[in-house]
Amino acid sequence: MFSIDPVSIQFHIPATDHLGKNHVEGKIRFMPDHVDLDWRIKGNVFRGGNQEVQNIKLPYSEIEHVEFRKKWWKFRDIILRISNPALVEEIPGVEMGKMVLEIDERSREEAKKLTTLIDFKRSEFLLDEQNKRLEAMTQGLD
Repeated sequence: MFSIDPVSIQFHIPATDHLGKNHVEGKIRFMPDHVDLDWRIKGNVFRGGNQEVQNIKLPYSEIEHVEFRKKWWKFRDIILRISNPALVEEIPGVEMGKMVLEIDERSREEAKKLTTLIDFKRSEFLLDEQNKRLEAMTQGLD
C-alpha cells in the first residue's frame, strides 16, 4: 500500500523581516520511522553565501497535526504542528512548533502522497502506545 521510498518535498519559509535576512529553504523527507528535516538560511546581500545545512530528526510521535492548504486546486503549503517546540525553535519563521512550509513547484505531486502516509504512521504510533499501556496494566494485575 505504501512505497518503501521516502517521500521528499522541497520547501521554503519566507523571511519574517522586510529585508529578507531569514529566508529558509529546505527539504523534508518522510522516512519509514522518522521525518528528516534539512534546512538552511538562504544567502542574501547582507549575509553573503548560504549557511550550512542543518538536520533535525523528528519522530512521528512528535507530529501533532498536519494540514495542507490549497489555492486554485493545487497544494501550496504544509502546516506541521510539533508537540515539542524546542525541536524546531532554531528555524526562523517557526512559532511555538507551528511550521508553515511553502511547497516548491516541483514537489507538489509528491505532496499529494503525504496525507495517507502521515495518517498511517500516526495511527501506528498510537496503536503502539495503547499496547504499551495495556501491557503495563496487565503486569500490574499479576
